[in-house]
Amino acid sequence: MNALALERIAAIAADPARCTAAVPAAQPDPSRPFIPEHHTQLYFTPSYAVLSREQRIRYNQLFALRVNEYIMMLEHDFVDPVLKALRARAEPALGTAADGMLAEEASHYQAFAALNRRCSPADYRTSDWCFMRLRARERLALAIMKAAAARLPFALWIIIAMEESSIGLATDMARDRGDGPLGPLDPHFVAVHREHAKDEARHIHVDVHLVRAFLAPLPRAWRALNARLFISFMRNMTAPTRRGTGARVVRRLVAEFPDLAARREALIEDLLRLRDNAAFQRSIFNRKLMPLAFALYDEEPALAPLGEVLIAYERTRSDR
Repeated sequence: MNALALERIAAIAADPARCTAAVPAAQPDPSRPFIPEHHTQLYFTPSYAVLSREQRIRYNQLFALRVNEYIMMLEHDFVDPVLKALRARAEPALGTAADGMLAEEASHYQAFAALNRRCSPADYRTSDWCFMRLRARERLALAIMKAAAARLPFALWIIIAMEESSIGLATDMARDRGDGPLGPLDPHFVAVHREHAKDEARHIHVDVHLVRAFLAPLPRAWRALNARLFISFMRNMTAPTRRGTGARVVRRLVAEFPDLAARREALIEDLLRLRDNAAFQRSIFNRKLMPLAFALYDEEPALAPLGEVLIAYERTRSDR
């Protein structure tokens, strides 16, 4: 695994062309999809075929708002508290990189919150959250993580996976040529994600240094505990639930299209089956999409059972 040296990371961070820039505010086009279809959940279900083109576009837009909230949640509930807890223990160059990452993630949060408000002013007038609500077990895991970050920095494994995932989404959005059945993506939505990916391409290398500085040196028993917490969290992330964000998006779609009311439960049942849908599971976590994250997982013996949760995760031959 070839993580960039901290000196190289600092040099890239000093180049404005390779850092996230503010995207001038623009009103998204309500007639266009916001993200590629295969980055939504219903796309992988039989129920998707029964939706009209109008309903698919609206579902796409709603799910894209949920994706933005997921990125915001990562930066607000994972990156910010973990880096703040670990920053004081970092050696100077890594501490400087972490400081820059904290400032940039705060800016990203505001950019996505503003984008969601432009897309749906009524939903985000009084709150930054419409679909995202952490489950009790997730809130408990976060509370434990924040209280004992020095010994339980398992969120670093989550952060690098989600950051590489956001880069993959932005890359797919940039490559989209608009020749799919829903037509071209909204250019303003594409621009915000494109700019976001510039900083994330650097942050994932900082993540590698953080994992090696704070997770790898832990005693074996503590690494095993971190691995169990991480695997439990990833199990929740890969299994849509009746009360989860994906189901909330579906319920909102049905509320906007009453003719779908009779199919609401069928739509949600299809979402629940995605737990065992190999195509869907491989689309959200795979080695091509997350090479640095998967390489880190390969290095940790305690993560050998991760393949029981992430269908696409197979340890490299040398680690088996």
